[in-house]
Amino acid sequence: MSKKWDNAAGRRCRLVARMSKEVVCEACSIPHAELLAPDRRGGAVARGRQMAMYLSHVVGRLSLNEVAREFTRDRSTVSHACINIEDSRDSLLADLQLDFMEHRLRERIDASEKAGLFDVSPRRHRRAPRRAPRRADAAP
Repeated sequence: MSKKWDNAAGRRCRLVARMSKEVVCEACSIPHAELLAPDRRGGAVARGRQMAMYLSHVVGRLSLNEVAREFTRDRSTVSHACINIEDSRDSLLADLQLDFMEHRLRERIDASEKAGLFDVSPRRHRRAPRRAPRRADAAP
């Protein structure tokens, strides 16, 4: 992979994670600094962080490893968060709240793509054309 692809993909991951954190902070009235804290927090903050991880994975289409890197958590923690949030959707209130946040995040991602803040389809290196194998009886 090229450096350009790594940078474009990394930029997209950072922007999607940041947008999901902002959407959750606005919807749940959680201070941004609390959501970003590296240590364990109270139930509301932990739940908000789980929702942000879930939104980054589901709406932002980031892999569990990418979400884990952006939230400085382990991949299994992100998986656990996504399972918990998905299970909570059985509650009508939680489902409506998540639908609202999903819609807000989709709007932000679409606006960012239209503004060209990140490249949706990263460019990869082209390979050099393959040469035909040399025959053993051919002269050099």
